[in-house]
Amino acid sequence: MSVYTSLSHTQIESFLSAYHLAPLKSYSGISAGIENTNYLLNTRQGDFVLTVYEHFNVDELSPYLGLLVQLSEHENFYPFPLPDSQQEYIQRLAGKPAALFRCLPGKSVLQSTQNQCQSVASALARFHLSSPSLEFRKKNPRNIEWMQQAARQISPHLSLQDSILLEDELNYQLKHTEQHIAQGIIHADLFKDNVLFVGDQLTGLLDFYAACCDYYLLDVAILLNDWCVDEQGVFERPLQDVFMQAYKQLRKVTEQEEQCLPLLLRRACLRFWLSRLKHKLYPRVGEITQEKDPELFKKLLLQHRQFYAVK
Repeated sequence: MSVYTSLSHTQIESFLSAYHLAPLKSYSGISAGIENTNYLLNTRQGDFVLTVYEHFNVDELSPYLGLLVQLSEHENFYPFPLPDSQQEYIQRLAGKPAALFRCLPGKSVLQSTQNQCQSVASALARFHLSSPSLEFRKKNPRNIEWMQQAARQISPHLSLQDSILLEDELNYQLKHTEQHIAQGIIHADLFKDNVLFVGDQLTGLLDFYAACCDYYLLDVAILLNDWCVDEQGVFERPLQDVFMQAYKQLRKVTEQEEQCLPLLLRRACLRFWLSRLKHKLYPRVGEITQEKDPELFKKLLLQHRQFYAVK
């Protein structure tokens, strides 16, 4: 993720000593993302990812790492924290919680193939099916109440047109907050930059620190809004069909869930439009930062509003 905490070679070597790893050969900050600090570490025993957590204390972080440990027992594409010599998953580094992960093979893609889209849909379905057996309970912090609060904070900075759009969409979402559809643990941030591939083979699902309990179909909507968009930001309905077919081969989607999908596609757009606007207006200082464009989700929201208005 973005590098907010700068570390020296000596600090990292001292950190690695708790894991009895070979001497550090090189390290570099990873600039993708906007939340935590990540470093890629190269040692004689292989490559590792060191994560320094900018927002979590130890008690807040433990459930997320516990979730990753549980998930890694069933699939090999989940990153799981390595225990140190005392069998602890969390260390302190530069006064903040930190954890070490073995670097998974593969790389993320900018535009997905149909096979990659099907692969991530199947992986998401399996994750959702595993939810009842997992010990993790956290409400969605980016819920409707958060959207209302963020909108009040952001609206004065918008153009009149964008402010009207924000108010109208938020009012629409507030009218449809109670949906009686399946819920469980969702990833809530499974964008293309959080998935690794070697060719069309999925090799990594990353960054579970937005994981929470909410509608499974909201998770689906979040993915559709990233995986089914072309380079010009146009939503590709045929690719949505490919994704949904692969997902539904493993997890049954009820008729009521199908009816809610347009609503949740719009809700997912609103959530990320707001969060990206907030990050742009109130940026955090970092050595390496990556700002993501909020306009993408505004334009996508307008597309969904227009498409479903004529249905």
